[in-house]
Amino acid sequence: MRMYNDKQEAIKQWTNDPCGLLGAKNYQIGTREFYERVDRNRYEEYAPWMKSVMEFDRYGGQSVLEIGFGMGTDLFQFARAGARTFGVDLSPQHLEIARKRFEIYDLETNLQLADTEHLPFADETFDVVYSFGVIHHTPDTEKAVAEIRRVLKPGGKAILAVYHRDSAFHLCVFGGYLLHLRFFRESYRENLSRIEYREQSDACPLVKLYSRKQFATLLRDFSSVSIECNHLDPTHFGFLHSLISPDLVRRLEPRYGWYLTAKCVK
Repeated sequence: MRMYNDKQEAIKQWTNDPCGLLGAKNYQIGTREFYERVDRNRYEEYAPWMKSVMEFDRYGGQSVLEIGFGMGTDLFQFARAGARTFGVDLSPQHLEIARKRFEIYDLETNLQLADTEHLPFADETFDVVYSFGVIHHTPDTEKAVAEIRRVLKPGGKAILAVYHRDSAFHLCVFGGYLLHLRFFRESYRENLSRIEYREQSDACPLVKLYSRKQFATLLRDFSSVSIECNHLDPTHFGFLHSLISPDLVRRLEPRYGWYLTAKCVK
């Protein structure tokens, strides 16, 4: 079985195919039109539930760190609402694209290349630590969560989202792996890696999934944790999608959505 350097695969993946680029691939990177298209894709087309769930506008005047800032899309929402923003990411391409965004809109931020398992910040630095769809890609997610908790101030808030193991989407992916006998050609790690958008990269990023119970266990050292489930689309049901009504999707989403989002207090 092929061995992978998980962090190098992550750098390769999101340097060649920046996260969120698919929704704006026909626009020139680094222009206002590009960032506006990225926002429309993310908050109106892909995940219209995000702004209400993440509450980006609640943290004006507070210090917010994003783990894995990508192209700066979510961190920009915090900054525009008045938060003092900081971010770490492994990808040099992400860093360049995100910095350009803040420059164009004349907003200050502090972005750097760094590893979530070894955050370059002192204890009890931030009011909020935010990470959407990132910590499940790092090999030592337990260490990442410990670092997040370490840099939070007492009473600080962590907002963390991971892929849901028991989602309709993952059940469809796993079913396809079995039905099409892909296990004869590749490992399940390799099969899961294709969940991530790849056009210019042949990387095999690590993808982990968590049940609600597993996610709660991961976050056990916080004083309080609430977890909700979001993001369900008819296409997540594979060949059955034409039979799934919008009303049924809404009713099933809290149980079978693709993302688990935790809001934790230190």
